[in-house]
Amino acid sequence: MRPTRFDHVGVVAEAKAQPGVWTQVGVYPSYVSGSGAARRIPGAVRMPSYGPAGTFEAYTAPAGDEGWAVWVRYVAGLPKPEPRPATMTYRVCDRGSGSEYVGVRVVTVTVGAECPVCGGPRGEAAPHRFHEDGDWYVVDKWKNRCGHTDMYADVLAEHRKRQAQLEEAEQKAAAHAVAIGPADAGEYTEAVALIHAAAAEIRGLHAKQAAQFLDMRGHEEAARRVMEELRARSGHMSARQAALFLAELAAARAACTDCDNGRVNYRGRDGEFVSLRCGVCRKETVPSA
Repeated sequence: MRPTRFDHVGVVAEAKAQPGVWTQVGVYPSYVSGSGAARRIPGAVRMPSYGPAGTFEAYTAPAGDEGWAVWVRYVAGLPKPEPRPATMTYRVCDRGSGSEYVGVRVVTVTVGAECPVCGGPRGEAAPHRFHEDGDWYVVDKWKNRCGHTDMYADVLAEHRKRQAQLEEAEQKAAAHAVAIGPADAGEYTEAVALIHAAAAEIRGLHAKQAAQFLDMRGHEEAARRVMEELRARSGHMSARQAALFLAELAAARAACTDCDNGRVNYRGRDGEFVSLRCGVCRKETVPSA
């Protein structure tokens, strides 16, 4: 077994010299040993070099094929630092995967927040403008403090793998929802069941497709609510998220006490009576007479 004894005293000295900056402790052979160390460091549990408790933060991340890296940062006396992001979003060049030149397009990707080689934090995006084939493009460049360089092709591959995994997980969840039967989604129970059934059949089903599917099957109001929410989320919404939204909307309507059947009626300061559509219920109603 690979040794897991590290110079914690040296790591602490290096981290204290750069407060708030992540410093690598070392690479552990397994997730169990790496995550165990990362859990103990903030409380200095059986790791007195990191005392007193609360002096350091720590996390563990995969370090390629080597194992699991543990990283720490010294936070004593500093303002509360920003939490580590779960993912990073970059704009990158996509020139295709073939040997022939097919031009360039800019793709926005979402990838892990850690360097895939050593587990260190990835750098912040900085816009980079370049000229090619008579057009100007803007992509992102970033520099990882660990020194490892992310190639656009590798980042694209990581993004696509991540998207495929998310789609597979959503499809499994949709299939499971169909298998256990329709959940109680109030007035939208049937619409939610239809969305889950469609998502179980079609990989990567989008909310817009789900709305069209509902509209064709006579659930026009549910379809409109999904499209409203889709626009509010700037187009980022899967079919399964649409089903969850409808269930939550039905629950909010059932619990709403601020309106009268979808309308908020009150008398203004000028004595005029006002009737507004309730933002919680979103019901299609007409103003009170």
